[in-house]
Amino acid sequence: EEEEEEAEGQETAEDRAFLNDHSDDGDAERENDDKIGRTKRKRHRADDILEEDDYDLLEENLGVKFKRKKKFSRVKAAFVDEDEASGDEEGGGRDALANQLFDGTAGAGVEDSARAAPGPRRDPTADFFAPMSSSDEDVDDFIVDDNGDPVQRKKKSHRVYSSKQLEEAQELFGVDMNEFQDLVDDDDYEDLDDYDPAYGSGDEDGNELSQRSQKRKQRGNLANKSIYDVFEPSELEKKHFTDRDEEIRVTDVPERFQIDKLRSFPVQPVDETTNELDLEADWIYKRVFCGTLITEQNMSWGDGGSTLFGGEGGGSNVKPATAVSKIKQALHFMRKESFEVPFIATYRREYIEPDLNVRDLWKIYQWDEKWCKFQLRKKNMKKLFAAVVDLQKTKIRENPDHLLPPGSRLLTQNDIDRLDDLQTQEDLKDAHGHFCLYYKPELAELDRRRRHGDVDLNETPLDFNFTQSQLDMTQTPGVDGGEGGGGGGSGPKRIVRRDFYVLCREAGLLAVAEKFGLTPEKYGENLRDNYQRHETEQYPQDPDDVAEEFVCQHFPDVESVLRGAIHVVAVQLAKEPLVKQAMRQAIVEKAKICVKPTKKGKKEIDEHHDLSRFKYLKNKDVKRLKADEFAQLQQGEKDGLITLSFDLHSADGFGNTTSYLNEMKQLYYRDEFSLAVENWNRLRSDAVEKAYKNFLLPVAEKELRHKLILEARECIASQCAQKLRQWINVAPYIPSGDGGGDGRSGVKATKGIRVLACSFEDDREAPVHFAMLDGAGKLVDTFEMTCYVKRGRVFRPADVRWKEDGLKLMTDMLQRCKPQVIAIAAASRDAITLKDNLEQCAAVVEREIPSISIEIMDPEMSRVVQWSRKTEFPSLHSHVRLAISLARRLQDPLVEFTSLCADDDAGNLLSLHLHPHQGLVPTEQLLPALLIEIINQVNGVGVDINRALDDDHYAHVVPFVCGLGPRKAAALLKLLKRKGMILENRSQLVTRCAMGPKVFLNCAGFVTIDGSAFIDSAAQEYVEILDGSRIHPETYEWARKMAIDALEYDETADDTTPQAAVDEILESPDKLRDLDLDAFADELERQGFGRRHTTLHEIRYELFAMFKEKRTPYQPLTTEELFTILTGETEETLCRGRLVTCTVTGIARRQPDSEAIQDVAPLRSETTHLLQCPFCFQDTFSEPSAVWNHVDGGSCPGQPTGVRTRLDNGITGFVNLRNLSDRPVKNPEERVQAGMSIYCRILRLNMEKFQVDLTCKSSDLAGSDELQPERDQCYDYDAAEADQIRKKKEMKKAKSNFVKRMIVHPAFHNVGYKAAEQLMASMEVGDCVIRPSSKGCDHLTITWKVDESLYQHIDVDEQDKENPMALGRRLVIGKEVYEDLDEIIARHMQPIASYARELFNYKYYRHADD
Repeated sequence: EEEEEEAEGQETAEDRAFLNDHSDDGDAERENDDKIGRTKRKRHRADDILEEDDYDLLEENLGVKFKRKKKFSRVKAAFVDEDEASGDEEGGGRDALANQLFDGTAGAGVEDSARAAPGPRRDPTADFFAPMSSSDEDVDDFIVDDNGDPVQRKKKSHRVYSSKQLEEAQELFGVDMNEFQDLVDDDDYEDLDDYDPAYGSGDEDGNELSQRSQKRKQRGNLANKSIYDVFEPSELEKKHFTDRDEEIRVTDVPERFQIDKLRSFPVQPVDETTNELDLEADWIYKRVFCGTLITEQNMSWGDGGSTLFGGEGGGSNVKPATAVSKIKQALHFMRKESFEVPFIATYRREYIEPDLNVRDLWKIYQWDEKWCKFQLRKKNMKKLFAAVVDLQKTKIRENPDHLLPPGSRLLTQNDIDRLDDLQTQEDLKDAHGHFCLYYKPELAELDRRRRHGDVDLNETPLDFNFTQSQLDMTQTPGVDGGEGGGGGGSGPKRIVRRDFYVLCREAGLLAVAEKFGLTPEKYGENLRDNYQRHETEQYPQDPDDVAEEFVCQHFPDVESVLRGAIHVVAVQLAKEPLVKQAMRQAIVEKAKICVKPTKKGKKEIDEHHDLSRFKYLKNKDVKRLKADEFAQLQQGEKDGLITLSFDLHSADGFGNTTSYLNEMKQLYYRDEFSLAVENWNRLRSDAVEKAYKNFLLPVAEKELRHKLILEARECIASQCAQKLRQWINVAPYIPSGDGGGDGRSGVKATKGIRVLACSFEDDREAPVHFAMLDGAGKLVDTFEMTCYVKRGRVFRPADVRWKEDGLKLMTDMLQRCKPQVIAIAAASRDAITLKDNLEQCAAVVEREIPSISIEIMDPEMSRVVQWSRKTEFPSLHSHVRLAISLARRLQDPLVEFTSLCADDDAGNLLSLHLHPHQGLVPTEQLLPALLIEIINQVNGVGVDINRALDDDHYAHVVPFVCGLGPRKAAALLKLLKRKGMILENRSQLVTRCAMGPKVFLNCAGFVTIDGSAFIDSAAQEYVEILDGSRIHPETYEWARKMAIDALEYDETADDTTPQAAVDEILESPDKLRDLDLDAFADELERQGFGRRHTTLHEIRYELFAMFKEKRTPYQPLTTEELFTILTGETEETLCRGRLVTCTVTGIARRQPDSEAIQDVAPLRSETTHLLQCPFCFQDTFSEPSAVWNHVDGGSCPGQPTGVRTRLDNGITGFVNLRNLSDRPVKNPEERVQAGMSIYCRILRLNMEKFQVDLTCKSSDLAGSDELQPERDQCYDYDAAEADQIRKKKEMKKAKSNFVKRMIVHPAFHNVGYKAAEQLMASMEVGDCVIRPSSKGCDHLTITWKVDESLYQHIDVDEQDKENPMALGRRLVIGKEVYEDLDEIIARHMQPIASYARELFNYKYYRHADD
């Protein structure tokens, strides 16, 4: 009985934990299969509960109403955490999450769930594993035990999983849900259900039952987990299934205003009772639109792109003063009305134009984040100041007679109010550093009181964590780390930092610092005004006499006391905000950059390196830096190639230079002549110099570097964004024969085009892969052709046959697919040949398929998609995927580029090659610039939500709609799919999709709905045709009013409907031209609708052609673009004078004409004394007739005109005969041979022919002034020349260096090569000298005399050496091995010398001088 009561108590607790909701639909019929070990008492108690049918039968027979006991349905305990099942609050959140993740359950209100506030999580996977209800539960109750009582058997619960849900979960989380299903599958409980203690386990040892019980327990432990336990939080966050994501989805605020990759700080609402918007507008104007950049940057964003929102494409950094009010209005729209940038640029243009455009709005959007962060830091700073004020007041009240020590100050409310005047982060940092210098003891006291519990954290406005972090940030020389900070608090003991300034302050040296005669504040004013506004007060006593009074243990003599005082003054000057501001301004105005290469840079920076222009720089003004130059310099310094330094010398009009340090010293001097004044001036000078060199200059230089690198990175990011805008601002391709004229129609294409795309590897033997796509971008078929279809002229019979077969197959492919356009990936120059072959095949099928366009396209973006789209086409070849991407880009570039941001992962965008130096820009700075371009383009083009429901590829554009985002867009599409509905009008976004008013206002105008598809539908009486335009629903009435006025309808007539007027005006929009829209706009303004002039003009423009295509029509690749894509080279990389390496492929010759052949006259060769052909210079003829037969018979190849070469990138080169050498060359074969590698310089680039003209003259290779590479204007030629001279000397010295050897042999001499030649000048021809080698101790060099003033040096490799200085046992020359030096002389040198003497003594030998 005790066990039964205990079991009953346990069940009651479990019921309280897991039975959460009542069920009236008969779910109580299911028994919980997890309770295997339930006792008989529990089974009997369950048997006492009658079924519903039993109650009905009793009531019908007896006529008495019975009180029916309510039954409960159990929430699956295997998927609910114990701590989460303890309250009703935690049930709703998980239900909402389950509805979002797995399409909800039947009977759930979609609108209610969409608007429900986020609550605690319910396991979304619970819906996967809901047990089936069994209606035949009592079928197996006929088995009885020995007493005749029925044996209760547990029914087996089979969990049924939807394949669609499993696929969705597998797609979301990247795991096999079948494996996850096995964790909670109850099939293994079947055998345990059959077990009863009365019968045993059926196994004598009970091992089978034990194993099954252990297995069940193990699986039960694994199954007793929620989705939040199974998957990593990062995975849930990535897939947007956290509570924060649910909150973002249901909140009626644009998603990008809550969380976004464009900014890390959400858009903050503004208090209407304050003037914060005025202050922020002025703050942004001064920092963004007043030309405050240091370097020369062109931030106009290029041209084009912004025409989608009207206005000019470019923009200037400098705006008029009237832009301040426009900035304020833009901030009002963003922070008060929650309007995104595309909405403001489209439907509130009257309030921002002409001063601002869409690019400026994005800058305001980004700088609003900086303003909010700045205000938050300033607020925390005020809390810090207020806490110190309260502490000082408390200490004064506790001890009114206490005198402030020297150097201490009272902080007042005025000091706190002055924080409002701070305008930059630098000002805030300066104020904090100054505050910590003078009030560090108070901060330490606050911290100590907090840890002792003497400070009430609820009453003090100070955030102590913020205080301590600020303390840690300011641990620079001259700042106290806080004394007494290690008091006995509850937290860990703090490390007490006692620097030199603390020791000076404790020794009372602040009193000596006060006698320097000028406070830091007054000195800062002198420095700011650049004249001695405040005179330095002279202390009458000599510095040494003053210092004697402060001699102590830490400062034992006068000199140490003065050093301490100098340090105190230097730190105080360095912490003075006015001084730091003046230093900051001076370094911007006066700083000059000097660059010198390091030892590593001298070797690696050649003419091809990006830093070759800046290898030596001298006194380049930082204001003359352009574009991304500083980013390149900083990267070179980081790589150890150059050293970068700043100089603050300024020059006057007479060429004299003065240091800024000297100017600073002059403003601190006392202009008197006395010994005491000179001594004090010397101390003042030392203090200023120490403050300048140790504190001010390093910090100012670091800040300057930070500003310069930010500007350079911003330039790179803007150029990357401009490149991306050029790619995505292209309209879908319209074939010339598809009603589009020349393919440049301004109206959006209503249907897609059939595209056949092909791709291949950059390999001559690689096959060609084709992919055929229909108009909707769906893959229809794939093909693979042999490599011969991309080859040009072939000559071998087998190759000709293969090519003919390939062209025939390609013709059959065109007849079967009937493409409207063919896209070819520009993988190599074979793409040009493939285009020619396709044009040949298209000509064959011209009658059946007229006008097939063939375009060569840039595969840059498709290469990224090629590897990122494995999940969509996992079984296809990678080049087939590339071809699919190429075809889709031709159909709609914008949709294809947005696919790179699938699943809210925009990292693939960074894989695009947009700028040669884009790797220098951090991801957090480059990615927002790219996403802004996509957002602008998507909202300018419009999005068809209904198409996104059917086309998953097109659905990638929906998250970029204004007001939406990845979370809201996914929820919207999932909601529509779950309801099985399509949008028939824009208002259904609110009525049927539960969209809030703010999000609806943002996105409605950019969602297009084709009303023509619902005209014949009986479900709706009226179709809003304006839903297919850019006209916003808030201005529909104005559009209808314009249509009625243009048609001159009587509005009071019964048969006049605004809808009919709109339909009629769309058919004849020319009548709108006669409307006086300005008068209409004035009337609207009088009625309180605001300025609407531009909006009315836009409505009229839209009624002429709804959602007219504003993107740039597709243009084929230009010659320059095709050249760059196929070769990877540009005009900059192949500029005139560029040094290149090329391989000789042959000699270019010109055949002689008939007149030259008739007048041919054989020449006598000066070397062979034989006859020579005057054209090809062949000198093997003995008779003139042989020469004539050679020319007349066609054997003469012709007169050489130059040398043909090929560069490494495949470009052909040509060296004219006159550019082959500085000396005249008749036969180029005397200088070069086929296969030889030569150095050349580029003279001219011909992109159309993929050819460059070269020169290999020695004078040109040396770098003549005409072919000198471009250098910076401040290039230090003197330093470069000095390094070249030094390098030559070092090389010369290195060549003469050798290690003396102790080798005993009459022919060995410890001399260099020049001394050996001088030594052999008097020797006979054939004699030799053995000497040390410059290669090291394991080599020898034999120098022998070939002829007068002619010597040969032979290298000898020593092997098997006993020690480094000993002679090797094996001496190797080439492949020959010798044992000692005598053998070398006998077997190697003497035969060579004999052959030389024999040659010299030959009768036909002539010396060169002869």
